Order: sequence, then structure tokens, then C-alpha cells
Amino acid sequence: MNDYLRPHLLALPIHRAMIRAIEARLFAELAPNLTEPILDIGSGDGSFVAIALPGKTVFGIDPLLPDTREARRRGVYAGLSVASGAALPFPDACFASAIANCVLEHIIPLDATLAETARVLRPGGRFVASVVGNRFPQELLGTWLLDRLGLDGMRYGRWFNRISYHFNTLSAAEWTARFTTAGFEVLTWRPYLSSAALKLFDASHYYGAPSLLTRRLTGRWLLAPPLTPNLLWEPLLRRIYEAPPGEDGPYYFFVLRKRSA
Repeated sequence: MNDYLRPHLLALPIHRAMIRAIEARLFAELAPNLTEPILDIGSGDGSFVAIALPGKTVFGIDPLLPDTREARRRGVYAGLSVASGAALPFPDACFASAIANCVLEHIIPLDATLAETARVLRPGGRFVASVVGNRFPQELLGTWLLDRLGLDGMRYGRWFNRISYHFNTLSAAEWTARFTTAGFEVLTWRPYLSSAALKLFDASHYYGAPSLLTRRLTGRWLLAPPLTPNLLWEPLLRRIYEAPPGEDGPYYFFVLRKRSA
């Protein structure tokens, strides 16, 4: 099986590399079952599909023009559109599969986007989505620390959700209900990233903050990828990357199927 941790460590700051490597592995495990053409809801800069689904016929949509231009330069998409998920510029039933990697928690309106995704999928088409769960804000390191100090830790959790533009942090049951209403059948779902790993994820945001300036000035997260200190984190992150899922977690991975009419 391909290793998705090292490529992310050589391309992204620690917090992004940690979560994206796990998600890439999960998506890649399902890649043989994703019939083409595939729609990527929230394609961003294209880095995720370039690593997780190379060689696949994927069409991307994203509301942000700068990210879409960067995705076009990567050359990994068969087509790209600047569009809202609530108004997809495609005819009915034109895609065999769809993916959304840590996108749906950011979307308003969520239900309209899910309905549009179902509309452009063929009956029986797969929709694979990773989403933020309801436990995310309460399991952050900042939340935990403030709670231990006798303060309102959830103020930190709410703040983190706000600056992350997390509008939909739902339980597994709530996500299931929203998918079902939109016309999908849940085939499988599983949590990913442990509570301890999420605390490291939270802390690594501050460690990786200088990469925001690097990104702004150069268009890249890392100045010299082969020499990045990210690789010093690899032994610890590999334990997280390879850890089996727990009974619940701050993120959920859903495999869905569009119900036949």
C-alpha cells in the first residue's frame, strides 16, 4: 500500500499533513470502488486529489478562484469550475461517484449542497465524505487546558470552530440523517483521529503558524521541502497515521450510495 504520510510532510505544515495523510489513505483504500468520472466537491488547490487519487478522471468545483487556479496548474483534474455546491453547473446523473474531503462542515447551505450532489450522481453512485464531528471542539487541547484551569473550555472550542469556518459539526447520527434526507444510503461510516491526536493537531497549528507567511509570500507552504523539520515529526505522526480507529472520534468518514428512484 502507498505511504501517504511522507508526501504530505514534504508539502504541508504539520497539522495539515497529519489529517490529510490519514484521509488520503482512507480515500485511496476506496479508490478501486470509485467509478469514473468523479466529482470533487470543494477541490481547493488540488493537492489532495494529486496525492490520494492520481490518474483518476476527476472534475473539481470550488467557490474560490485563486485555489481553482492553483488546482489547474497542478494538472490533476479533467475539468474545474468555480461554483457553489448548492448550484452545481452539471446536468442530472452525469457523475458515477463523488467525494468531499473535509468540506461539508464549511458549507452553508448544507442541505442544498447534499441535494445537488445527489442530483448529479447516477442512481447507485458512491459518495465518499470526510466530515468534522460534534466532539471536535470539546476534545481540542485548548478546551482541555481551560477546563483543567476551571474555566469555560468550550469558549476555546467555539472560537476554534469559528476561525476554522466550521458551520456544521454534527454527530454521526446527525450526519446520517442529513445524508438520508438528501437521498443517500449510508453503506459504512467510521471515526478517525483519536482524542490524543486531535490535541496534537491543535498544538501543531501554532507550531506551523510561520508557514502561513511562507504561503503568502511564495505560494508554497514549505520553502525547502527536502530539508523541512517536518520530517522530525514523522515517527510520532506515523503512530497516529497507522493507529486503528476508536469507537468514536472528532472526525467521521462516510461511504454513501445514492438511492435509486
